[in-house]
Amino acid sequence: MKRLIMQLCLGLSAGLLPIALARADPPVFEGKQGKVPPAVAERMRQSSWRPGCPVALADLAYLRLSHWGRDGAPHAGELIVHRELAAEVLEIFKTLFAQKFPIEKMRLIDEHGGDDDRSMADNNTSGFNCRPVLGKPEVFSKHSYGRAIDINPLWNPMVGGGTVMPPGGAGFAKRDRVLPGLLRKGDPAVRAFTGRGWTWGGDFTSMKDYQHFQK
Repeated sequence: MKRLIMQLCLGLSAGLLPIALARADPPVFEGKQGKVPPAVAERMRQSSWRPGCPVALADLAYLRLSHWGRDGAPHAGELIVHRELAAEVLEIFKTLFAQKFPIEKMRLIDEHGGDDDRSMADNNTSGFNCRPVLGKPEVFSKHSYGRAIDINPLWNPMVGGGTVMPPGGAGFAKRDRVLPGLLRKGDPAVRAFTGRGWTWGGDFTSMKDYQHFQK
């Protein structure tokens, strides 16, 4: 025992640590799903959900899940999706976490008052939001059903007809660069969705919605 203590002290004085002591456990993905909590539901009634929306609050699920941030550290995010997709969404984001795919922010769109433009400009990854399709006020978006997710929308803008949404994403409209957090055809992050039957907006023909996945 004395010999072990002496070796440890010598290692510390030399600026060294035994491998067993120096090794830190790598971060692990944590994901939970459940009913929308009452406090969250009350927030949603103020902005992202209202009577007349095509899905009831009871049919939505609240997710807490890990993601890598722009800073290279793990963070806890939150999403609202249809309860039928909740388990699958957790598996997808577990895959993204294993890939160390960075997601700058993942907060409920209610933090932006249900305003999609504000959420996109903030590069916020989000799911449910009861709103119409852009330019088609009579048609509910897939987000209104909890069946769509937008990933890093500032870095993965919607491009079409000479318009870039959000406007701040114009510098990312061309997909000729490989940058962390960007979604490009064939990338592992895109395949994490499409391999499970999701449609990617980057494959749309009339326009490109690089941030968007739906099922």
